[in-house]
Amino acid sequence: MLFLVLASFFFPAAAWAEEPEILYPPAKAVIHAKIPSISIIARQKDDKGLSQIRVRSGDILYAPLGIWAAQGSHYLHFNVPLKPGKNSFELLSSGKNISITYKPLRSLSTFNPNDKDAYLFHRTEVLPESCTQCHDPKKIKLSENLSGEAQALCFSCHKNILGKTPWQHGPAVNKQCLACHKEPGSLLKITIPGGKSENLCFRCHVNKKSWLQKSHIHGPVGTGDCTVCHNPHGDIERFQLWAAGKDELCVACHTDKKSLVNGKKPVYYVHGILNGIGCIACHDPHATNNAFQLYKPINDLCTGCHTTLKGVTRGHPVGGHPVSGAKDPRRPERSFTCTSCHNPHGSDFKFLLIGDILGGHICSQCHY
Repeated sequence: MLFLVLASFFFPAAAWAEEPEILYPPAKAVIHAKIPSISIIARQKDDKGLSQIRVRSGDILYAPLGIWAAQGSHYLHFNVPLKPGKNSFELLSSGKNISITYKPLRSLSTFNPNDKDAYLFHRTEVLPESCTQCHDPKKIKLSENLSGEAQALCFSCHKNILGKTPWQHGPAVNKQCLACHKEPGSLLKITIPGGKSENLCFRCHVNKKSWLQKSHIHGPVGTGDCTVCHNPHGDIERFQLWAAGKDELCVACHTDKKSLVNGKKPVYYVHGILNGIGCIACHDPHATNNAFQLYKPINDLCTGCHTTLKGVTRGHPVGGHPVSGAKDPRRPERSFTCTSCHNPHGSDFKFLLIGDILGGHICSQCHY
């Protein structure tokens, strides 16, 4: 992307025979997208001043990525970044303003493809008439056999969907766009799926039945929104996760644990596993039959690493003290487990205890 700082660049006066026309996006467009950028397409009939046309945003000027001549006109393609909310641009030389409202699309459940205020390039036709000056609509006409050649043309505009992401979804990398983007009942209508993404995902990923039979289901799985965590095209982390699945992704929602994994250490002792394998060492990100989506019951999980206490039911930390089986005095609805005395994430006290050994503060939590 080319850009220049306005203060260091001066345009000499130039006479344009005809002011550039903005073809895309439309005025006051509301853009829902995962990638925070957009193309701006302008057309000018003559070639006067073409090299000086810029898009301005604040103090930044963006040069066109390319200029193409076709059918007696010149077409300029810009690519500009977007920030959440309102974005204002000006097409210099014409004085025309472009207002774009950008709504980051992290999850499909927040997007309604039938929203009349949301701009969808393919809403009414496969290719808008203004684009046919350069792009041959016959090549992208879709047919009943969902031609691979036709779908490959999607990437002439949407190549940034995959970009250089190391982990890519099979249908996307194999250019099977219409596996997800074909409107049911229509051969020629391209659409962005909205609502529960599970309706698409579980056509191939057949885990749904086994997950929904579990007693403890992760919220995004239970609500049918796989795209909360997974990018359906491709992303920087394995399984097309948009952040590190061992910790960074989790704390995007579980914000109370964020400072435990980002190095800020809000408590003196942090469970070492958090900075190792991370949250998924103990928690299944989809569903299990154990509370908190733990892979095993609490004591079985803890003693998988702390093996000296494996099978112990009484006698820790002192003789006769229960480790399991009894009711938890602090939490009567639960049985006594390792977490009755230890915080599994972090604590200000040694051994991740919920109180200080000195002065009996840990004991007084239950023994008043």
